[in-house]
Amino acid sequence: MRTSRTARRKSPGLGLLIKQHGLAMVQSAPGQDSANEMPLWHWQALGSFADALMPDGVWPDPKWVRQVRQRSGFQAQLLAMAIPREHLFSMQLPMDSGIPPRQLRAALSERLQDSLPWPLPDCLWDFQTVEPAQTQPAAPLDTGRPAWLSQAMQEQSVQHIEVLAMPRDWATQCEQWCSQAGLQLVRLEPPWQASLRWQTYAQNHSVGFLQENPAIYDAGLSEEEQAVVGGLALGVVSS
Repeated sequence: MRTSRTARRKSPGLGLLIKQHGLAMVQSAPGQDSANEMPLWHWQALGSFADALMPDGVWPDPKWVRQVRQRSGFQAQLLAMAIPREHLFSMQLPMDSGIPPRQLRAALSERLQDSLPWPLPDCLWDFQTVEPAQTQPAAPLDTGRPAWLSQAMQEQSVQHIEVLAMPRDWATQCEQWCSQAGLQLVRLEPPWQASLRWQTYAQNHSVGFLQENPAIYDAGLSEEEQAVVGGLALGVVSS
């Protein structure tokens, strides 16, 4: 999900992953078309000051985050973060393909009233059309129509919509915390979306995982977490 602010394409992007034992930061190159400019990585452990620097266990002291970024030498201020899984709801809905685009959001809103784990007015949500999951086709009903015509009519009558939602108050807290840390939040997205972006980038640029990078070797991040924070940084400059 994009926030209301728009990132400038030529500015480097920053991906940030908050862990209970430290911060992982990745700064992307200003543009992704340069194979000679790889993302930069930085890890800062909380160490014995964890209780003082992150007393609520969720948001590190923003002043400390400023210091960490300065220590890293990173200049990027445009930030992308992943929505924690406990604050993220995802579902797919079949919708009539005849609904005009301008009325689709209102129709989805009606469907979501009783489907979300939070009250709809308290959520931020977005949607996109997706390909339906591949399933074994059922035996055709005897409708008197050729099977190929029945299949074609079914495909035309339904569109599959993926909906993502998160609590509005968490998004507000996140944006306020970023501002206090001297950062401009420009993107919030599911972790799997950022991970896929990094995997695609890594394949195209022959980039390995971060165990080879001394700047983040001690972070203890899983390969999935590494892909998420790398993909977050890339998402700032790709959107």
